[in-house]
Amino acid sequence: MDKKDEKILKELLLNSRESTNKLAKKVNISREVANYRINKLKYTFIKDFTTLIDFKKLGYKKYGCFIQFKGISLEQEEIIIKYLINHNSIMYLSPIIGKWNVAFDILAKNEKELKDITNDITEKCKKYLDKFILTGTGMHEENFPTKFVGEEYKLTKLKKQKKQKEYTIDEMDKKIIKILSNDSRISYVELAKKLNLTPNSIKYRIKNLEKSKIILGYTISIDFKKLGYEVYNLQLKLDILENKKLYSFLRQHPKVIYYYNYLGHENWDLDIGLIISNSLELRKFIIDIRKNFGEIIKLYDIYILTEIFKNYYPKNIFK
Repeated sequence: MDKKDEKILKELLLNSRESTNKLAKKVNISREVANYRINKLKYTFIKDFTTLIDFKKLGYKKYGCFIQFKGISLEQEEIIIKYLINHNSIMYLSPIIGKWNVAFDILAKNEKELKDITNDITEKCKKYLDKFILTGTGMHEENFPTKFVGEEYKLTKLKKQKKQKEYTIDEMDKKIIKILSNDSRISYVELAKKLNLTPNSIKYRIKNLEKSKIILGYTISIDFKKLGYEVYNLQLKLDILENKKLYSFLRQHPKVIYYYNYLGHENWDLDIGLIISNSLELRKFIIDIRKNFGEIIKLYDIYILTEIFKNYYPKNIFK
């Protein structure tokens, strides 16, 4: 991968729905070359072209889950992971190396629905289940997907916007979101053919979904292993649940690609995602964060995300 490929990746991370013409101009290449490079990246480093959706506006909350197995073979674990991948309420899943064996996120509308989902999962796994932990809803979270291509994070102040008229989505909007969530680069013409509408009608609906912040943006998911990186997750217990200096440190640190600050979890309060090339970089980060925040943090666990098997919105939210 050369510098032009890196720039294309950066632009697609920021907006995977960017037209090929505009992307070509930004990278200073022809449209044909841009199209060729995007397709090449698609079969090497890019896993998916995805749409970011505010699932809260669709009535859902996100809950992080961790499972620790006992007395389970690789084949039996693969059967359970396949079940979780196909589950209609799970939006993210990764096997991990550490205290836990599997991490995943559940989307649920209310406590009763969450209880039904977790009961189904624990019943499926009960023969091999040692521990099952639910983190609860997040208090604060941020993602920094372009750091690995050298793009520094810049905290921008949002301009005060006029209050938008409340937009109520209908069944057609849900169909549009569902298709976009699996392929953010699909054209208006292709969408129109699939849904039997005009391209202008599709465009109008998407603009309304963007204005109402139901669609938050468009990006890509990347196979970091093929780029020579490992993704580590650190779980920390905090003495102070919200700390602006700590948030600022995480935003600016070149190795941090996300953090999730949880509310009211008994074991840990903060998940930090690191993209690193070797264990020395991990050690340096731990030393850095202890040096700056040793008085308020305690390391609870470290684990490696071996592979992300699922990172898309489940079918249930489009019903």
